[in-house]
Amino acid sequence: MAQQPPFEATGPLDGTAPHRPADPPDVPDVPDVPEGDALSGALRQVLTLTQLSRAALAERLRMPRSHVEAVEHVIMAQGAGAPIGPVELSRRLGVTSAAGTQSVNRLVTDGHLTRAPHPEDGRRQVLDVTDSGFRHVMGELAPLLGLLVHAADDLDDQERAAAQRYLERVAAAYRRYLAADTDTDADTGAAPGAG
Repeated sequence: MAQQPPFEATGPLDGTAPHRPADPPDVPDVPDVPEGDALSGALRQVLTLTQLSRAALAERLRMPRSHVEAVEHVIMAQGAGAPIGPVELSRRLGVTSAAGTQSVNRLVTDGHLTRAPHPEDGRRQVLDVTDSGFRHVMGELAPLLGLLVHAADDLDDQERAAAQRYLERVAAAYRRYLAADTDTDADTGAAPGAG
């Protein structure tokens, strides 16, 4: 596999406001993008690097990125004690039920996932990651997770508490943003994600 050069954070990733192209005349005005500070710039850099890392992970696993994301969602749902089925997985991936089912079928055929009847509702299915599927994905992901865990090694308790508060507020902001989509769908009578 060809070695790719390391990612260099420059331009908008260095804490400055993102570049905004000139709007064509027929496009409605877009609200001003907040400039933010070094902290929000660092968050943007993390979000960008997260996307790049997910793409690198898919390449290393020789799997389509959507399949890697599907396996990650199933693992996280299991870890939270709330296993998901194909319909919920499709929603989380932002794809149609048909596309989600196609991904699940492929992942089951490839031995990464299994399907079983829901323990309380036999009409539904739950997805599970196979041992080999878990080892395949986590074998590549574990080194990154280890690096992330150790990123806080030299923080004292006060710094950890401040970092945790900030990340919890970032998570709450994302939840509010996602809830606004749900509220808009409900107001218009459209199905969530329709459009």
